[in-house]
Amino acid sequence: MSPSTSEREEYLTIIAPTAAAAMAQFKARGLDAEGYFITGKIGRHQFSLVGEAGSTELFSGNGMIAATFSRKVPQ
Repeated sequence: MSPSTSEREEYLTIIAPTAAAAMAQFKARGLDAEGYFITGKIGRHQFSLVGEAGSTELFSGNGMIAATFSRKVPQ
C-alpha cells in the first residue's frame, strides 16, 4: 500500500558495530513507540561521505552494521 498524499515516508538509519547494538539503540530510543519499523535487512556496510572536494571513507573504511527504519508522517 502506498502512502496517501497527506503522508510521507521518513527514514532513520542506526549505524553500530553489531546488529545487537543497533537493535538495542532502537529499543532504548523508543523508536517503535514513534511508529518506526525495520525497512529491510540489517547488514554490514562501508560508508563514504561525498562532497564537492571528493569523498572520505568513514569509520576508517571498516564495515559497520546499518539498520534502516521508516515511518509514515503527515506532510
